[in-house]
Amino acid sequence: MGKNEAKTDIDLFNYLTNQCSFSKPWTPKKIDNKHIQKALSKATKSESENHRGEPDLIYINEDKKLLILIENKDKIKDHKSKSGNKPKEFAVDGIKHYLKFFQTDKISQLPETTQKYLADFRVLGVGFSGDISDPLNHLINTFIIQDDKLKDIGISEFLNEEDYIALFENLDLELISNNISKSSSEINRILRNIDSQKRPVLLSALMICLYEKIDFHNDFKDNYLQWSVKNIIRNIPTTIEDILSNENIDINKINILQNELAFIKTDTDLNNTEILKEILTELEDNVIPLFNKQSSYDIIGKFYEEFLRYAGIANVKKGIVLTPNHITDLFTELIDIKTNDIIFDGCCGTGAFLISGMNSLIGTIKNSAIADKKQRIKNIKQNQLVGFEKSNTMYSLAISNMLFRGDGKSKIFNIDFFSKEATEILEELKPSIGFINPPYGGKDNKTNPTKKEIQFLEKMLDNVTRYGVIITPLSTFFKDETERNRILTKHTLKYVINMPNELFQPNASTHTAIAVFETNLPHDNKEVVFYELSDDGFVLSKNKGRTDVYNKWKGVKKDLFQKLENPKKNHDGVNLVYKPIGDNQEWILQAHKKNDFSLLTENDFIGTIKNNVIFNIKNELNLLFSNIDELSLMEIFNKNNINSDSISKGTMELFTKSKWQEFKLTDIFDIQKGERLVEVDRVEGEIPLITASAVNNGITSFIDYDTFQSKKKIFENQITIDMFGTVFYHNYPYFSDDNIHTLSLKGKNKKELTDVNQIFLVTILKQLSSKYGYGRQVRIQRLENEIIELPIIKKDKEICVNWDFINEYVETLPYSKNLLTN
Repeated sequence: MGKNEAKTDIDLFNYLTNQCSFSKPWTPKKIDNKHIQKALSKATKSESENHRGEPDLIYINEDKKLLILIENKDKIKDHKSKSGNKPKEFAVDGIKHYLKFFQTDKISQLPETTQKYLADFRVLGVGFSGDISDPLNHLINTFIIQDDKLKDIGISEFLNEEDYIALFENLDLELISNNISKSSSEINRILRNIDSQKRPVLLSALMICLYEKIDFHNDFKDNYLQWSVKNIIRNIPTTIEDILSNENIDINKINILQNELAFIKTDTDLNNTEILKEILTELEDNVIPLFNKQSSYDIIGKFYEEFLRYAGIANVKKGIVLTPNHITDLFTELIDIKTNDIIFDGCCGTGAFLISGMNSLIGTIKNSAIADKKQRIKNIKQNQLVGFEKSNTMYSLAISNMLFRGDGKSKIFNIDFFSKEATEILEELKPSIGFINPPYGGKDNKTNPTKKEIQFLEKMLDNVTRYGVIITPLSTFFKDETERNRILTKHTLKYVINMPNELFQPNASTHTAIAVFETNLPHDNKEVVFYELSDDGFVLSKNKGRTDVYNKWKGVKKDLFQKLENPKKNHDGVNLVYKPIGDNQEWILQAHKKNDFSLLTENDFIGTIKNNVIFNIKNELNLLFSNIDELSLMEIFNKNNINSDSISKGTMELFTKSKWQEFKLTDIFDIQKGERLVEVDRVEGEIPLITASAVNNGITSFIDYDTFQSKKKIFENQITIDMFGTVFYHNYPYFSDDNIHTLSLKGKNKKELTDVNQIFLVTILKQLSSKYGYGRQVRIQRLENEIIELPIIKKDKEICVNWDFINEYVETLPYSKNLLTN
């Protein structure tokens, strides 16, 4: 090695040590790990020799199973050769040379102990050349071993250790997702003649039949390929009983699974073809090896989703919404997990939360100074994971899922969370952490006996000693006021995080939030963080679902935790609100956030004008309920001289020509709710009936006023907002039903409303709609707490709405001339 190359080694070592974040030390050559030494024992770059060779820098983290090799050159001209086979002279050629000693053909020649040691290692190599201190004078290529091949992953900078680990985790998840998609597609093809509801049970049974561990010999796994189909079917129930009995599963639960499998004895396709062997081979070759990946990925859950998708079943309609992997992991990071915590899930499904909880506990043990880590990890799997699952099918899937995680299923019970037996188990085991994604849409009544989400939440919180975390539809956090008030008398609400609308796609379009509670500590009006996590970085792709293809989730999560850790600093009133919460208040960001009126643009007001002009023309010509094509509508506009002319020439800046100020909505408007008018009482007439609708200004029909004029109120020249936040102006008499609220300017502003300036007010009020939806409807008590912003002017030492500015601004907008009546 030349002097310059030695300096490059030192500079690079110092950079990685001081400028990057790694939990273990970097080693310049000659690592003392005997297994790495063994792997590199014949890695010399010399073709004529056969002895040890080592890259310039080596990093190893045995706990994280991470190995990084770096080969460097001091000049970028020596970065990569054209031929790619000059390892002595070029950095990229050199690192590829060293990486090949960690591919299967080389590793298979090493002692068995070394093979086992390296089996799950994530190996990464970096070819570097140039000066690390000069961003314009160095080159970096990063390689991994994937599917036993070297792959340039396109990273041209040095990352921190956690970023490299996240990179491998994403690659693992992508591999798992791809393999499951392929395998589930193949298995569904094979089972195309089997009832779709029976496929998951059969999958679970066959997975269990392939289970093996050191102290249990599995004849089925060793011999099924040689057996006849009849023999396989005969041995499935007995093998399941032997394996699950050995795992201390109650015989009654085993019998339930066997009863669900009774169909295999009579099914024609299973008995007269080789499809069971085909499935067993597919599982053994392409699915079971995935459990060796150090990941919280819910492999069986993903299979179940795929089975539902192939069967054309929408999960959410059946109350089945399986939690995405990155969310189950997030639960474990939102709280402080201790090594002795007992994690509980009251409706555990396929076991996703328990898997993430188990991995978090194991990680905490591994990174601690605790002695006898192996025994402590065994205790985690046997005693610190508790799950209830009412569905027999889901229970069997959870058992097989956890079985291949190395136990972890000993305390999963096939019982109803609300049963007496469940209460007795919880009193005995005393879990400390509760995670739950409850069934959605329960009503707890005769027609829908499933408990409501809030009932699952309260039951969980009352039975864990430290923390409870839930993901559930947004409606849980603003309905059921009595139950929510009662919860706050016992437990403290810490965070409510709105999740992306697309989170559960493609299986469901459910809008959810995560809430975190500290249990057994009354809330007492403490401050709560409400946060909008509108984008988790995941994208929806065909056959893969939502994946973190651009590796954005890590950054999104980091930003989330920075916000949660310092909510006072990050409170902006829009995306993060930090405020005290007491009785009768909603637990949802939408109830407490301000609207950001600074985001308004000229196009928002122009859009309101256009909609208004279109409505007026159609209304005048009695075309509201006619199906008119666009060309005919254009012809009508031309005949009526509709064009883009403005009333006034010139332009006005929205926020610089006048100051703006916040007003309570009730400072500007009187709010009156409409009156119920059932359909049988409606008589056709000439008065517009306004109901909750986004079209035709909310007009759904015309009714006869004379039939009820002594009892019902007619409005005119007012603005309405419906239960969903849709806003319209009506310059005609109208009757509104009880889903409509009429907003009338009050006090000194009472006579200011015109066909022109209503455009401004309607556009302002439309911004409130972002706070409604997902079952949260506009109600008078909610409107009374709304805040809007309007331009202001000082008159006689009094702050007033600047109506002159409002009128002048609208008059300068395109199409505004069409607002003037002839």
